[in-house]
Amino acid sequence: RAADAETDGSNSFTELAGASGVDTFTIDGTSYAIVTGNSDNGVQIIDISDPTNIVAKDAQDDGDAGGFDELEGVREVKTFTVDGDTNTYAIAVSPTDDGVQILNITDPTAITATDDETDGSNSFTELKGAIAVDVFTIGGGTYAIVAAQSDDGVQIIDISDPTNIVAKDAQDDGDSGGFDRLDGPRDVKVFTVSGDSNTYAIVTSLAEHAVQILNITDPTAITATDSEVDGANSFTELEDAFGVDVFTIDSSTYAIVTGFVDDGVQIIDISDPTDIVAKDAQDDGDAGGFDRLDGPRDVKVFTVSGDSNTYAIVTSFAEHAVQILNITDPTAITA
Repeated sequence: RAADAETDGSNSFTELAGASGVDTFTIDGTSYAIVTGNSDNGVQIIDISDPTNIVAKDAQDDGDAGGFDELEGVREVKTFTVDGDTNTYAIAVSPTDDGVQILNITDPTAITATDDETDGSNSFTELKGAIAVDVFTIGGGTYAIVAAQSDDGVQIIDISDPTNIVAKDAQDDGDSGGFDRLDGPRDVKVFTVSGDSNTYAIVTSLAEHAVQILNITDPTAITATDSEVDGANSFTELEDAFGVDVFTIDSSTYAIVTGFVDDGVQIIDISDPTDIVAKDAQDDGDAGGFDRLDGPRDVKVFTVSGDSNTYAIVTSFAEHAVQILNITDPTAITA
């Protein structure tokens, strides 16, 4: 059942027009969400501690005083903490500003901007059309990997000092060493695999109908480990590859990818990042209740208390709908 809902312009919610990205965080036992308003060019903090009565907290807009300079057309946002720092931060990506914005959200009633960077400045070379971001930790340092749709590449950023973020390695589609599926990247997720000390990322390529696997263990030297494209090696649902999430079943690591034009989802075994393997795929209209996968975009994996299964929720842009999938057996998805 529905618990609560709010819309832009009501009850002090001022930055929800074009609501696009969201992440959640906890401060002193209270749960909050930070939402990006793509059309509002800003971010909105929401107290979600009482899901039946969510409350607007602070909001900030691109161009607001205090250094909010990279929020125009803001899309995705990820929250993070850094070693030795009690504050909570967020990194937001702006495809319009071709940049990233760092926010201190420790006080949800008073967001502050701590730093920002834009494509072409201070050795940042792959932020044009910044569209997706994920955060990871290596050796006590905190980093972000950004997918840049217009630059056809990825940028690693050291965000360990949120007041002074630093560009690390960047790679572009067509770079030597196997970077062959980064044209028009749309989403990125960081992952690890059992028995392997490395850290990896999977990137979806909207333009190439593909996925690219990267080894990001050394943030100063990204390497490409594998890639696959729609129509090859039993990959059938990667046309306009859009959203991705990662999950583990019985110590094996998998990804689920949405194919926007294929109207379906593809499961990939990524346990060996040098040799990824297609598993089950399902399409909108397939028998068994796959009836809300037309134009899928985002996907998130989840579990529920008291249930040993693993599920995914997929958003359908074309059908204005959501589809729930049981992905416990990656070779046999059920709706």
